[in-house]
Amino acid sequence: MILLNGKNLKLHDVKLIMNGECIAVEGAAMEQLDKSHKVLISEAEKGAKIYGLTVGVGLNKDTEYIKLNGKFTEELIEKSTVFNKKLIRAHSVGIGKLVDSCLVRAVMGIHINMLLNGYSGIQPRIISSYVELLNKDIIPCIPSIGSIGEGDITILSHIGLTMLGEGAVIYQGKTMPSSKALQLVGITPIEPWAKDSLSLLCSNAYSVAITAVALLKIAHYINISELLYCLNLQALNGNLSPLNQRVLDACAYPEVIVMGAKLRNLLIGSSLESHDDERHLQDPLSYRCGVYRLAELRLSYEQAKKQLLIQVNGSNDNPCVLTKNVNNSLTGNYDHQAVLPSGNFETLPWVLAVEKLSLAIAHNALANVQQIVKLNDPYFTQLTRFLGNKTAFHALGAIEKPAVALGMRIKNLAMPVSLDYFSIAGNVEDTATNAQLVAEKLQNQLTYGYELISIVFLCVVQAISLRKAKDSSYLLSPKTEGIYRAISEFIELNGEDKSLSKEVRLINDYIFNCKI
Repeated sequence: MILLNGKNLKLHDVKLIMNGECIAVEGAAMEQLDKSHKVLISEAEKGAKIYGLTVGVGLNKDTEYIKLNGKFTEELIEKSTVFNKKLIRAHSVGIGKLVDSCLVRAVMGIHINMLLNGYSGIQPRIISSYVELLNKDIIPCIPSIGSIGEGDITILSHIGLTMLGEGAVIYQGKTMPSSKALQLVGITPIEPWAKDSLSLLCSNAYSVAITAVALLKIAHYINISELLYCLNLQALNGNLSPLNQRVLDACAYPEVIVMGAKLRNLLIGSSLESHDDERHLQDPLSYRCGVYRLAELRLSYEQAKKQLLIQVNGSNDNPCVLTKNVNNSLTGNYDHQAVLPSGNFETLPWVLAVEKLSLAIAHNALANVQQIVKLNDPYFTQLTRFLGNKTAFHALGAIEKPAVALGMRIKNLAMPVSLDYFSIAGNVEDTATNAQLVAEKLQNQLTYGYELISIVFLCVVQAISLRKAKDSSYLLSPKTEGIYRAISEFIELNGEDKSLSKEVRLINDYIFNCKI
């Protein structure tokens, strides 16, 4: 059971929710929701003009739908409910293939946590229904395209549609009407009013969930890449001086110094620590500057993760409901309540961090391609051309082509898209970030990235095998010997001309799932 309070959801928690873990909500968070809802209603009854409650949304903010003069009457609540239901239906316009069920669970868990911040004014009973929906494993059928990065409104609306008892869901492996699934598990459809529907729509939980899933795997990808670099340097018979602590101290990037120490530790006990007359004085930059690229890759990952977790545990809502007696470490205590317009749905802080991470992945990928080319060249390795045996004509030579193809795809996916947008909604929504597209590009980079380093592993294992045959005293470090042996045992490489597609696929399956 994952306990949510809107403040400390972690990526690992998201993974557990994806895989079927149930959630619960802290009592204090529900109390804050109730307080926020009461403030919202109180401000509306005082005559405040409130976006998405008394007036419409987007360009329709100039249209008054609920005119209050004192208390909400039953008639006005009914009128507000009609407006809220129409708001959900009108925005349920997502297109494309349906989102995977596990990802939908992640979206729901993240969205609930965001709402638990208590700044939306949503009714606590709506959250209770939302939690029950997730815990009963009723998966709304959500189309995958529609967000431009300033709120996944046309995506998340389909969850609201399910909560109304409309649209379709997947329950117990079957697609069925939402009304039927809710009836089977005993969930009563919601009756949203006030600002309930806007709160259900105004979030970036879908784009955030895609990014969270990618970051969960990128941590593993980075660990594998660091280990591969060390194995690769040994395959080249490269020079350790660029990793020397005093050398790195001379420039003193903190992340590079930390990475240098980690790589040196992985290489302890290898033949690279001994003098070798055949070793080149300086290696190609794809090797020599590896510590910098890997350091920036890890730093970019940590920055993206930090920014995303702020979003995961922050409010996306507009307007923002401020309650009394809230303690803020920056501004101190304040003792007033208000419902104020906000831009808290803005994704730019984490989107830019993710785009930087995408660039770091691409820099490492292009270096990987260069490393494959260098391993195939006897000038750099003092091994056979294309790492073949004496009878081979081409051996691993052709493997450079799919490596380049993957490198170009990864590079293309790294190109920033957060600047590409159109002004919409009557020119009110005149900036955007393409958060969903940024997240999907990162996800696709990761897929190609694993395929590319699978090819690097193939070449590295063959080069090391040749080097071991050439020099019986040649030693890998104990921390890299394990993965070399593991891969060597399930692929067939003898330096002969043969199809290598199977080997690359086997390596990909192994490194994708291995624990590092």
